[in-house]
Amino acid sequence: MFGFYFRSIFLISYFFMPLQPQSISLGWQSTMVLSGSGFEFSPIDTQALLVYEGTAGSKLGCAQNCHSNALCRIFDFDDQSGRCRIFEGDVVTMGSIVASSSSQSCVGYIELNPDQFAYLGQPCSFCEDSRYLTCINSICQCQPHTVFDGSICQSQKLLGTACINETECRMDLNLTCLPRQQCGRKYCY
Repeated sequence: MFGFYFRSIFLISYFFMPLQPQSISLGWQSTMVLSGSGFEFSPIDTQALLVYEGTAGSKLGCAQNCHSNALCRIFDFDDQSGRCRIFEGDVVTMGSIVASSSSQSCVGYIELNPDQFAYLGQPCSFCEDSRYLTCINSICQCQPHTVFDGSICQSQKLLGTACINETECRMDLNLTCLPRQQCGRKYCY
């Protein structure tokens, strides 16, 4: 696998369109890591993680679809069919990269680093051009379905995954961290 700076791709693509000059803010830069050919992403919960499924003309087009959606952290693209799927979540805990039936498919994911979350807790003027933080109640906070782990805004966990506290679990899916330190649903009897 190798990484590339997504900003460079955007600058190259806009270089050929001089009538539409564009600039990319530092808060919207991404580093994408790509698998080799013959792989796809298998999410642990497609319904909870799939953001978009459609077609794209190229791997670059699918990567751009992912990059332009702040919730997207993973994509897979099949060059043969043009299928492009983008997912939220992180590639380590939200699924697996598996062999695909198509030899022309690949997986890409956005590599996160602490610098992208440096303005967490600051006034919204610091994150108005950020892909990684959003303004909630006049403060820069993690994007939906993520939680700050002390370094980055990590994906909230799904049903059956290990947790330490309830903020780690997808609350929008009514999950909480159960006493056995696993995300689950609390039932009242």
